[in-house]
Amino acid sequence: MYQKWIELGLSKGLKALEIYAVKSISLNVTVYQGKVDKCVKSEVEQATIRGIYRGKMGSVSIENFNDQDVSNYLDELIANAKVVTVSEPAIIYKGAKKYPTVADEKSDLSEVPLSAKIDFAKKLEAEVLKNKYCAQVQSTIYIESQTVTRIVNSKGLNLTRNANYCGAYAVGVFAKGEDIQTAYDIKIVKNFHELDPVAMGKATVKKGVAKLGGSSLPSGEYPVVFDNTTFADILSVYSSIFSAEACYRNLTPLKGKVGEKIALESITLVDDPLNKKALFKIPFDDEGVPCKKKKLIDKGVFTGFINNLKSAKLLGDKPSGNGFHGSVSPTNLILEPGKLSLKDLLAPIKDGIYITELSGLHAGVNTSSGDFSLQAAGFKIKDGKLDHPVKMIVVSGNFFTLLNNVAGIGKDLKLNEDGLGSPSVHISSLMIGGQ
Repeated sequence: MYQKWIELGLSKGLKALEIYAVKSISLNVTVYQGKVDKCVKSEVEQATIRGIYRGKMGSVSIENFNDQDVSNYLDELIANAKVVTVSEPAIIYKGAKKYPTVADEKSDLSEVPLSAKIDFAKKLEAEVLKNKYCAQVQSTIYIESQTVTRIVNSKGLNLTRNANYCGAYAVGVFAKGEDIQTAYDIKIVKNFHELDPVAMGKATVKKGVAKLGGSSLPSGEYPVVFDNTTFADILSVYSSIFSAEACYRNLTPLKGKVGEKIALESITLVDDPLNKKALFKIPFDDEGVPCKKKKLIDKGVFTGFINNLKSAKLLGDKPSGNGFHGSVSPTNLILEPGKLSLKDLLAPIKDGIYITELSGLHAGVNTSSGDFSLQAAGFKIKDGKLDHPVKMIVVSGNFFTLLNNVAGIGKDLKLNEDGLGSPSVHISSLMIGGQ
């Protein structure tokens, strides 16, 4: 089918043509008070056609298409290319000689009956409701997705990758006196039978009950330990500063700093598309460029930007396999772990904060300067141990200063479903706004 599209596009005067097609089957089940509140299954086929016409790149996106409409779509693509006025590289990738091999991870999602998935969600809700402090479960959600991505172009490229997963979480409301807190613990896995409603329910309860009875604390500078999930959140919002696209557009403070020391020697940050712990192993990007492991910060030294075809051409660099959704982004961005346990990280701290939640991650962050000011919650650290819960505080600082004030890195590396990975990290001092 796609080969016919390509032949038709070339006959219309396109110099090169590419089809990026995604076929996905998804399921969303919501349970409330032991009953199914929503059950939606959808199957969608989408494609983006890109083509070079008279040196300009045009594109058109289509959904649930058929061959009869393709001629009109190609005409629309050509019309879009004609109105492009920006002088930027227009590139269709010819492919590489070699691509990394990703083992075919079997998925049981199609084999499990819908009734079993609904029953799982009901059991998860019931497990959370067992706790005496749980006032209600706002919703319990089960999701799954099975996706096939294919890239075919006029230069002979023909690639396919799969991504299957399922996951669930229950949003519990916990109350003790007038103190009301919400908590959930999401889990994303490859196979349905990896989900355990009892274990997941208990994890949600543990989070929710631990937050009850929290208070603020006096403003001041404190040593801070970010847990592995919150430091991964910080890496996420600052990931754009490592993009060659941001460099080209003067949107990153790292421009002109390749080869310079920007962090302590203990800091090594890698983009690792095939990491064994990652939920998704990514052999090639959305432009068909092979993905590979690369160090963005190597023992404190900034080694270079990640890029897509266009930004690589503009900066005279080689494409790094980071062209996704029309822009530049990492695959699995990971802070390499240290050798310390959480107990080791907490031990030297007499009076500090252990942060387990951050909010306002986009509004409170300035990627150009590195400054951040974020609402936070967690636990007071007293004499090297976790004490009482803390809420209604604001943690402020600068990302680059933070990277140079790391007092310890944990060994508890955790990768989330978005491909961000971090261990727990001890920062020697940060400003905390409280009472």
